[in-house]
Amino acid sequence: MQSLKENKPLMRAIHEYADKAGLTLPHHAVFEWGIDCVGVFVDGKLVLSVGLPPVSNYPVRETEHTRKYLCKRDPSAVAV
Repeated sequence: MQSLKENKPLMRAIHEYADKAGLTLPHHAVFEWGIDCVGVFVDGKLVLSVGLPPVSNYPVRETEHTRKYLCKRDPSAVAV
């Protein structure tokens, strides 16, 4: 079975969402399969839930832990 980190459409959806929300996904994030979703965990807390096809097309949803465990990007660090 393909590793979740090797699933390009899934990773694209997560990174696009993080970029739009100004969040940084840490390297130690853990990806776990659900019935119709993938959970993204940081320090054992679910920080993002990603819906999977065919039920949905990779919508990313935040949880109550998202803003605590995913750092906001520093806008001054963005290259112009």
